[in-house]
Amino acid sequence: MEETSPEQEETSQEQACEEEPCQEEENCQAEQESCENETDKSETCDNTENDETCECEDENCECHKENCTCSDKANEYLQMAQRLQADFDNYRKRVAEQLDYQRQEGVKSVIEAFLPAIDSFSEAKKSVTDDAVLSGINMIEGKIMEALERLNVKKIQSVGEKFDPYLHNVIAVMADESKENDEILQEFQSGWTLNDKVIRYSKVVVNKKGE
Repeated sequence: MEETSPEQEETSQEQACEEEPCQEEENCQAEQESCENETDKSETCDNTENDETCECEDENCECHKENCTCSDKANEYLQMAQRLQADFDNYRKRVAEQLDYQRQEGVKSVIEAFLPAIDSFSEAKKSVTDDAVLSGINMIEGKIMEALERLNVKKIQSVGEKFDPYLHNVIAVMADESKENDEILQEFQSGWTLNDKVIRYSKVVVNKKGE
C-alpha cells in the first residue's frame, strides 16, 4: 500500500474543498429556479382548492371558468341596465298618455262651456226677421263652427236621421204616418262629439207609428 505524503494530502483536501462549493452552488441554483417557477405559477393563477373565485386577469388561466366573479358582475350590470331602460320606456309612455288625456280633457271642458252660447245662435235665428242681422249671425256662427272643426269637434246630425241610442236622447215621441218609424222629427238641443266621442247627446223627438 502506497503511503501518501503530507503534501499530497493537502492537495487532495484543497481539491475536495473546491469541488464541494461547486456542487452546493449547482444545487442552490436548481432550488432557486424551482422556487421561481412555483412563484410564477402562484402569481399566474390565484385559485386554490378552497377558493372558488379568481382574478381573471389572464384568459388562459385555468381558473377562468363559470365561477369567475368578473363575468358574473358584467352580466348583473347588463341585466340591471336593461331593467332600467325598460322601466324608463314604460314611464315615458305613461307620461305621454297622461299628457294627451289631460289635453283632451282641457279641450272638452272649454267646448262644454261654449255649447250654451252656440245654442243661443239657433234660438236667435228663429226670432230675427231682419236679413242683415240674420246674415251677421250666420257669419259669426260659421266662424265658430270652423274653429270647432279644427279642434275635431263635430255636431251630431239629428233631424231626418234614424234614432241612434249612442248619439241621441229621446225626450218625446210623436206619430207621423208620413215618416219612417224611429225617424227623428225635431231637435230640442244639438249634440256634439270630440274626437268621435260624445260630449253631449242630442235631445230629440222620435217618430213612433201607431200599430
